[in-house]
Amino acid sequence: MKTVALIITLMFPLFAYSAAIWSPSTTIRGFYPLSGGIFVITLNEDAPSCTNGSSPNKYYYVKVGENSMTQEGADKIFSAALAAAASGKKVRFSFDDSTPYCYINRLYVDFE
Repeated sequence: MKTVALIITLMFPLFAYSAAIWSPSTTIRGFYPLSGGIFVITLNEDAPSCTNGSSPNKYYYVKVGENSMTQEGADKIFSAALAAAASGKKVRFSFDDSTPYCYINRLYVDFE
């Protein structure tokens, strides 16, 4: 019984974090680099689970240290998002819906 209680106790922090949510497949509406290396992406179709109050389109943030983002990952997402926006390709990305910043973690560019 103590083993079961220990396992449940160790697993509890896992339930405190939300699962990765994927944005809809859509084109990028805006791309907004900020000082300090942070940048924001806006989409033509928002994910309902992103709770920030930006209007008319929600802001999805990329920031090193948030949602497991590294500098190398941020650089690659920056390049891929900018190329997708410039070429009109649809994107989807995984983001954390537990904060209103909707921090991006992965990006998928649809070349079809």
